[in-house]
Parts: sequence; C-alpha cells; structure tokens
Amino acid sequence: MDGELNLTPLLSAIGACLALGHCVDRFVFGLPGAGFVERFGRALILGLGLTGLLSLALDQAHILVGPASLGLAMAGTALLAVIGGRWRPVLAPQSIAPTRTPVQKMATVLMCVLAAVSLALVVRSAFVRPTFQFDALTRWMFKTRVLVTEGTLRGDISVDPGLWFTHQRYPPLAPHVSALPSWAMRAFDERHEFNTEDDRLDSAVYAWFAVALVCVLFGGVARRAGMLAGSFGAAWTASLPLIAYLAWPPPGSGAFSALADVPLAAFSLAAAFAVLEALEQRRPRAWLEACLLLGCVALTKNEGLPMVIACGLGIAVAGGRSRWRPALLTVGGAAVIYAALWGVFSMSFEGLDENYWERLNASAVSSGFTRIPMIVQAFFAGMLDFRQWNVTWLAAIMLVAFGWNRRRRMAARLMITIVCAQLLAYGFAYLVTKWTSARAEFVIREEGLDDPLTVLFGLTLGRLLLHVAPIAIALAAMTAPFEAPTEKGPQEATPG
Repeated sequence: MDGELNLTPLLSAIGACLALGHCVDRFVFGLPGAGFVERFGRALILGLGLTGLLSLALDQAHILVGPASLGLAMAGTALLAVIGGRWRPVLAPQSIAPTRTPVQKMATVLMCVLAAVSLALVVRSAFVRPTFQFDALTRWMFKTRVLVTEGTLRGDISVDPGLWFTHQRYPPLAPHVSALPSWAMRAFDERHEFNTEDDRLDSAVYAWFAVALVCVLFGGVARRAGMLAGSFGAAWTASLPLIAYLAWPPPGSGAFSALADVPLAAFSLAAAFAVLEALEQRRPRAWLEACLLLGCVALTKNEGLPMVIACGLGIAVAGGRSRWRPALLTVGGAAVIYAALWGVFSMSFEGLDENYWERLNASAVSSGFTRIPMIVQAFFAGMLDFRQWNVTWLAAIMLVAFGWNRRRRMAARLMITIVCAQLLAYGFAYLVTKWTSARAEFVIREEGLDDPLTVLFGLTLGRLLLHVAPIAIALAAMTAPFEAPTEKGPQEATPG
C-alpha cells in the first residue's frame, strides 16, 4: 500500500457534488437567510444525494455507470436546475439578530473552532486509513469495488448466493456515491483501475457526510435560535464519540469508518429541516426538497424506510389535520423514488439475509413479548453509555424539557415524533428478529446467556441511536436557554 495518495480525484469528486448541489439549491429550492456555512452544507448534502440518485437511475436504465455517463447526467441536471430556477419565487430573508454580548461572541467562535477541528480530524482519518470495519469491507466498499470495475450492481453481486454476506437487498446509494473518486481518476487517466489493496480514495467520501451534517445542523439551528445556539449544536454533534473518533466496539460507527450510518443521519436531519421549513411555509418548494431527501434516506439503508414513515407521522402530528395530504404526498413521493431506483429490482433477489418483512406476523410478535424488558433496558443503557455518547441523551432530554417554549412548539412536535417513532421501529425490529451468529452462539454457551439479542445490542444499538441523535441535538440546541433572535417570516416577492 502506498503511503502517499493523490488528493485530486477526491477533491474533484467533492467539488462536482458541491457544484451540482449548489445549482439545485440556489435555483430550485432556495433558502432565505442561509449563511455561507449552511449553504455549503446544503450544497454538499444535496449534491451527494443527487449524485447517488443519478447513478442509481443510470444503473436501473441498464446504462453502465462511469465518468462519462454520470458526468453528463450531473451536468444535465445542473443545467436543468439553472433553467428551471428562473420561475422560482424569491423570498425575503429572515431577520436574524446577531449575538449581543462579547462573551457570547467568544463562546460562538470557540465552539465553531471545536466543530471545525473535530471535522478536520474525521476527514483526515478517513483519508489516511484504509477500510477496517467488517461491515464496511463486506458490504459498502465491496459494492463500491464492483460498481467501479463493472459499472453496474445489477450483475452477480445482486443474485449470486455465494455473495450473501454483502446483504444484497441493502439499498446501495452510499456505494454509488463513494465510487466518485475512482471515476474522477479514471476521467483523467483511462488506464486507472480500482486498487483492491488500497481503498482509501473512495472510503474517504464517507467523512464528507459528517461535514454536511454538521453544517446543515449549524445553519438550521442558527436561523431559528441564533449563532450561539447553532455553534453549540455544531460543536456538540461534531465531537460525538461515535462520529468523531470512536471506532469500537465493533462494527464501529465513526464517520471515517466507511459505514452508511452517518450518511443516513445526515440525510435524515436535512429532511427533517426541509419538512419543518415546509410546515412553517417559509418557501414554496420545501415539500419537494423533503421528498427528494427522504428518497435518499430510503436508499441509504434499510433503516431509512421506517425513517420515511416517521417523518410522515411527524408532519401529521406537527401540522395537524390540514397537513395529512402533504404528509402522504411527501412520503409517497419518497416511496416512489425508492421503488423505482431499487425497491422493485431488489424484490427479485432471494431472501438470503435477514428479512424483517417475513417476521411481520402474530406468531413472531407474540413470541417476542418476553424480550420487551430486555429491549427497554438495553436502550436506556445504550443512551447512558458515556464512552459512546458522553451525556448527549440526558442533556438533550433536559434541554428540551426545561427549554420548552411556544415558539419552538412545531419543531418540537415534529422532531420528537420522528425520534420516538424511529426508536419504536428499532425496538420492534429487535422484538421480532431471529438473528443469530456463530459468535452469538459461542457467547451464549460461554456466558450462559438466554438470547442472542444480548450480543446484537452491542453490535448495532449505538449505530441505530446515531441515526436520530443529530435530530435530537438540533431540537435541544434550538430550545437551549440561549438568547434567541426575533424571527420574521419570509414574504414572497416578485422575481427580478
């Protein structure tokens, strides 16, 4: 393995995503009052998501994915966004009061520096170390290698029983994005081949989802509760052990680990903010943005499908009866995106990995009732695990409880519903699962345990909590007892 690695393909890939995301954000969606950091984060998350969707669409259309086909698709989408943006209503920016006291200004700067340093360490770690987690090696990066070398995931990778360990039904948006640097290098050097011994170039893409996550959280909170609250939420999220540095217990969750958990968390947070913008009627195309981002959520991991439903429930709870229709349309649009780009195709695969749909029956549910005390205890223990979370969950609950105010009521109803519904879905999955493994059976024999679920908690619970933690942190930062600015709702203005 070479010690030195060329940064140019990675930066070119990220730059292309930023350009695409900026065009779509600036000319299609738009966001009044967004500062540079939030515009950067929105451009990055939209660009990464749209690139993955376009690559998936090419693959489903039986077009080999590569630098030429994907590059043309990205350029065409950006051009359409610029042309279509001429008819987007222009909204007046929100009035955001600056931080008032010198102490608040200093605290804001210090927390922004902490967030930036944490993210810099994540990006560097992802670039200098090869993929080391089992799930990342056998699923996400394995599919990336196949996609780069064959230009499709419709071949043996999806139907060969011998490749069952890749979890063939898992939605593959993340590999379609992480293949970008190799395709960028191939665009400059046609002789380039994927280095099977050094995958740092492509695995480094995953860290940029953490960058987008923190930037979106910072901007979304700052526009509603001030720069101090935004920097507080950004520093809090960027320094989370499960994002910033913690790689163990296996299979790990760090943003440098080439796992799809941080991408799912980033898309979920961005979708939650888009839904909130739509409910607040701040801009006309927020529902479309939410639908697009929820489509990315569904295509990132299996856990994305219940997240889509959780967002739909959040819309209904936060918006009342008048929002049932947009809730159904948003969730339905995301479901169509998922079905068209992966769901229908994956239905033809054999159920070689664990299939939770087959466990949705009365027998599985009734037999799992005895697990409820174990599941509840595991969730509480997981949230209180200082090594993984420090005091994140306790602090978030306390801030939301004591910082509650009427101005945040809609955001609170939405985000609390999303977090609770998603955690209930995970609890139900633990209830009905029939998962076991050789390691679990060994531990059961050696330690006298009764249920392999005790082993599964250690492997998965931290990552599942990570999916909703940024949403909980965003709400906590918005309701924290900082001095909040007075908001003025944006008004539509005529174009030009």
